[in-house]
Amino acid sequence: MPPCVIEKNSSRALYTVMWLYILAAWGVCLSTATSEMFTCSVPVDPVSARLGHVATMPCWLTLSMNAEGLEVRWYRPKDFDNPVLHYRERKIQEASQQSQYVGRSSLGLREVTSQGLKGGDVTLKLVNVTLRDQGEYVCYVSSNQDYGTASVFLNVTVRGTPPLLSAVRTDADSVNVSCVSHGWKPRPRLQWSDGRQTLKPEKLDYSSGAHGLVSAHSWVLSSPSSAPWVSCSLVLSEGEEMEGRVDLRDVAAVPETSSGLLTAVIILALLLLLSVVFIGVLYKKRGNKSTHVPKGDIVDIETMRQPEDLVDIENMRQAGVDITLDLKTAPSYLTVGSTGKIVRDSKANPCPPGEHAYILGTCGFTSGSHAYWEVRLDKEMVGVKESWWVGLASGSVKRQGDVPATPSNGFWFLSSYKEKGLRLNMAPDILLPADPRPQILGVYFDYDQGVLSFINVKDNKLIVTVRAMFIGELFPLFNPGQGDTAPMTILDASHYKTKPVEESASETDALLASNQSRNHQTSESKDCL
Repeated sequence: MPPCVIEKNSSRALYTVMWLYILAAWGVCLSTATSEMFTCSVPVDPVSARLGHVATMPCWLTLSMNAEGLEVRWYRPKDFDNPVLHYRERKIQEASQQSQYVGRSSLGLREVTSQGLKGGDVTLKLVNVTLRDQGEYVCYVSSNQDYGTASVFLNVTVRGTPPLLSAVRTDADSVNVSCVSHGWKPRPRLQWSDGRQTLKPEKLDYSSGAHGLVSAHSWVLSSPSSAPWVSCSLVLSEGEEMEGRVDLRDVAAVPETSSGLLTAVIILALLLLLSVVFIGVLYKKRGNKSTHVPKGDIVDIETMRQPEDLVDIENMRQAGVDITLDLKTAPSYLTVGSTGKIVRDSKANPCPPGEHAYILGTCGFTSGSHAYWEVRLDKEMVGVKESWWVGLASGSVKRQGDVPATPSNGFWFLSSYKEKGLRLNMAPDILLPADPRPQILGVYFDYDQGVLSFINVKDNKLIVTVRAMFIGELFPLFNPGQGDTAPMTILDASHYKTKPVEESASETDALLASNQSRNHQTSESKDCL
């Protein structure tokens, strides 16, 4: 073959190879650029999370590309430089993170089968949600060639206080039942029922307070002859419901009177009410030092109005006391441990129907006292107790024997029943939902303020507060119930107290004088330490 032909063919082949290299390089660049072009996708509807729970705000990249090498930034609008979460260089950058989200934000999964960053899932997970967390969140993802953004709106819901019911008989076969609950978000649906049908309320009012939290108040008329009980339920959504019940058969009957006698009774009641108001004002002005009022006759019930604040349990624990059971007050129906801290019902000698198997603590409380104690109501591998009483009893019950456990007889307590849930020993009883039953129950008591509060320690949430006017010496009350496998254990709450750094001589003398004064107040009881 002539040399010129060989040279021409060689040039053509080289030219072809060069074009192939150029096309290959262009394809690689095009592939790289295409692989880094993406968009961020989020749900169309807002995301909801309950106060104190976990919020998951989904955000993912189209084409499910790997996001491990990309920058991911979650931030609130107009706050790009102070992100909720910042992921870059394959790790979380905590230096620029907003302080309120430190330790609460992380990258999560939008669904169980998600592969996380490797699968393009850049979902934000936020724990211990607060009311301040509600609002818009921007999902921002960037690479060297592209970036994408999308917004998610978070709604924070709040399940309010358990509905509190009270009942007053209006005539022989009619009972007025009222229901009140505070601290809901958004506005709940309130409904009445007697177990057979939905009842139409006579009145239903909603009101908004701080942080936009909603309170509900309603009342209904019902007849004990048509239904033995009435329930009031507040509903946010499926599974977000709280119910309270009242037994209409326990409501005191209205005595039959003539019209003249009825008028006299009404006038007398009004005069008595004015007297009570006067006594209450005088009681507060004098600081409960010399005014004597009937204990248990005036009782008010309230619950936490601001669920976001929950309970300042650490402050309550500064009044922590160490309570020991008083064996002298224990009936034969109870078995008390050698430490004086554990009590349960006696299997060999069960409590007869109609009698109460309660025991008191050794320490008594008088004017000037405030205390906090805790009771464990569960046991590992056994479960949570379903039957118990915890509260206060007047010192006079030591000498009264077995009397009805009512406020008028010097009893104030919260109890649990296996089927009825939680109950306050009012007249009539006030039923509260056991949702859930407390594993550790905290009790806070302020004698002069007339406050007795019950707290679910694990959830750090107030169950209910009783306000009453107390006189005389009061003692912690415990009843372990019947038939539960788990015992009742009284915990030492005195170790929660923080000791002062130093104490002056005058303060020490004052403390000794105070202790001596209390020792002279009673020779039968011990002070809680």
